[in-house]
Amino acid sequence: MPKLSLSILSCPCWFLHPIHGILATALGTRDDESCPNRSGALPLLVNLNFICPGSHLALEALIPHSHRWERATLSIISDSNSDLARVRTRLDSLKYLSLYFGGTTGTVDFCQVAPRLTEIELEEIHEPVTIKLPWEQLEICTLDNAEITHYVLQHAKNLRVLHLSTYYGTPHLMSMPRNPHSYYQGLSTLNMWWRRSAPGIQLFSSITLPSLQTLKICFGFFGFDKGMDNIRRANVEAGRAEVVPVLAGFFERSCAHLSTLTLTDIPFSQSGLIRCLELAPSLVSLDIQFDGECHGIRTTNEELLRRLNVGHPNHILLRLHSLSLRGPGMIPEELLDSLIASRRDIDPTNDGVALLENLTLERPIRHDWVKIQLPFQRFVSGGLNFTYREYLHAF
Repeated sequence: MPKLSLSILSCPCWFLHPIHGILATALGTRDDESCPNRSGALPLLVNLNFICPGSHLALEALIPHSHRWERATLSIISDSNSDLARVRTRLDSLKYLSLYFGGTTGTVDFCQVAPRLTEIELEEIHEPVTIKLPWEQLEICTLDNAEITHYVLQHAKNLRVLHLSTYYGTPHLMSMPRNPHSYYQGLSTLNMWWRRSAPGIQLFSSITLPSLQTLKICFGFFGFDKGMDNIRRANVEAGRAEVVPVLAGFFERSCAHLSTLTLTDIPFSQSGLIRCLELAPSLVSLDIQFDGECHGIRTTNEELLRRLNVGHPNHILLRLHSLSLRGPGMIPEELLDSLIASRRDIDPTNDGVALLENLTLERPIRHDWVKIQLPFQRFVSGGLNFTYREYLHAF
């Protein structure tokens, strides 16, 4: 008998796009006021681009219903704030606001009073002092400019989650000013993507996050064609000298209580990686992804597997429940089997060692590699959640 599912749209997604001077709604009507009027008292999701002609007419239709805006994505230009002034005291339902700054904007203060606003996304903003927000009630923030991170953290004192991307670096991102070292107590989650030329690494050298529990770092490389191999190799080798000591210092100051760590394409040597992991003793989940071979770097997981073995005299991460390794690095089966045995066949009297519950291995399809065997099948049958995947390499 086929399974049936029922979806109920309780928050109508209402996008207004000017089409040849005519306002079109998601319902296909040309009556620009009919959609919000028919939706009654339901919350609205608004996506409005002031760069497009006709946006002022769209805003006129939206303003009477601004007290029902729950999520708003607005592309701002220089005169947008005066257009939005009429919603300044009406945003009672707004929980999420995304602002894209398409040019010089002046002061933006229409959203200064929004009692339910907890999540903000800011794109292409260079002067945060011009943005008047209820900073102290914000809990989640997404930025694409590392230069303003300190400003945001200083003003959003209750921020719990920060997503920061400098992957698509622009010239103003390349010279991040040196900030005095800052201490931010409340932030528990930091997700960061940065490219080699952007100033992400300086941020780690100038902040301490003592409450950090979740950390995700993705290191971006230039280019995606084989002609860029020499640049990639130079970036990785230079990055090893620069990244490891900075991140090790950050881990020592901030990662005593870290429980979840994801590292993607970080140019670590095995010794550099282990140096940082030694400074995060509370880790429960570890996810390492590094396609170093495509950047001209040979990698191996042997030393990491040895140090994760509880029987090693200098073992690390005794509380680890989940381990994920992705990349072309070799995975010696005998070391893997010994590691799993040390974390599955645990002495009941040793309550300091956590049971390894989840193991994921991923590597690119290679015609000269024999698919991994499962000498540790006994652990799978004993309750280990094991996943093995092969993926097509993009290079």
